[in-house]
Amino acid sequence: RTCYILYQIHFSHHSSSSSSCPKPQKTRLLTVAGSGGHTAELLQLIRSLPLDIYSRRHYLVADTDKMSHNKIECLEEELRTESDNATSGETYTISRVPRSREVGQSYVSSVGTTLYAQLHTIFPVLSVRPDVLLVNGPGTCIPVCLWVFLLRVLGVCRGRIVYVESICRVETLSLSALLLIPLADHILVQWPQLQNSYPRCRYIGRLVS
Repeated sequence: RTCYILYQIHFSHHSSSSSSCPKPQKTRLLTVAGSGGHTAELLQLIRSLPLDIYSRRHYLVADTDKMSHNKIECLEEELRTESDNATSGETYTISRVPRSREVGQSYVSSVGTTLYAQLHTIFPVLSVRPDVLLVNGPGTCIPVCLWVFLLRVLGVCRGRIVYVESICRVETLSLSALLLIPLADHILVQWPQLQNSYPRCRYIGRLVS
């Protein structure tokens, strides 16, 4: 089944272009907030989504990242007040996970904290069982992507992985994007030259400003 999933991932762009679009349905969306610019870009992406489809939104944030937690709550409050059907069952959750590595932490000591974070990440991922995982680069997203891919292989969730590269990446991909090339269903870049350099990437215009 792993080979089938990998085949589906790497050739999904061919099949999707030739088949008719399925009827939109309610989708469980899982996202991973980083900090600073990563969170700002992620929230712009969330705001641009059709919220009638992505009505169940689940956020993962590092347990020490209070800023991202507050920004997510502010965004969701804005979406609730702007929505005409705010009482139609739209929900969101925020789960805290251990950070793999703090700023300034030594690489030696980060081995243990990374393993600790990986073990604790599985619980919220298994609880959500996402249809779509939307990530945009923080290192925290890598263990989440690995768990979602594994659960997809096991048939536990649909788990499509969509990676959106930061607008700051003009000539080369980030390390997170490079690591996810084998696993992500779609890697979206915001500069056309990146699509030319990395065949698995797709340029569909600027997604954030």
